Amino acid sequence: MKVINVLVVDDEPGIRSGVSRILNRFRVTYPFMDEDYTYHVIEAETGEEGMEIIDNEVPDIILLDNKLPGISGVEILEYIREKDYDTIVAMITSYASLDVAVRATRDGATDFIPKPFTPQELKSSIENITKQQYLKRITREMKKEGKKIRYQFLSVLSHELKSPLNDVEGYMHMMRDKQAGDNINDYTTMIEMSVQRLQEMRTLIMDLLDFTRIRLEVKEDKDADKEKLDQI
Repeated sequence: MKVINVLVVDDEPGIRSGVSRILNRFRVTYPFMDEDYTYHVIEAETGEEGMEIIDNEVPDIILLDNKLPGISGVEILEYIREKDYDTIVAMITSYASLDVAVRATRDGATDFIPKPFTPQELKSSIENITKQQYLKRITREMKKEGKKIRYQFLSVLSHELKSPLNDVEGYMHMMRDKQAGDNINDYTTMIEMSVQRLQEMRTLIMDLLDFTRIRLEVKEDKDADKEKLDQI
């Protein structure tokens, strides 16, 4: 069983304790994963405290509020990107600051979790992020060591490519049927979530292209080695 360290940076004690309560008993398991994943939550009240923890421990997942006393969440996100830390960031934000969340996803945040969130909304987001982190690390491992982990990689990739498609299709049906009314502004969240899911799909497709390129490089190396042996 693998423990995933989750850092929640938020100045609201209720948000921090809520994340801890929900995730400390949460477990993620999939056939393509070697082991189950459980979660250990670390709490930070300020951005400065969060950055110190990030520098010292590099948590696997960071849940980051944007409106913090002192340094803002977006500034922390930029810092993480500059340091190229091996972590995935999700923004915790209110619906009123949805535009900030969308900009943050363009700056490197993988997801955003609206306030107030339900336990299921948080679990769903964490589950999605965990799979992305798993996929990201498999890709890096293959690049580093040339290991071929085709089954695990393609299993998670095929599953994850279906997920954003299903989400976008659901949002499109809701807008087609005008379930939120006739005012286009009432569909802003659905539109932005659709854009975010499509961005996730684009990332997965790029990972697949990287995987294909790695396999070609491995094959070329093997062909080159074989040619050298034939010349001996």
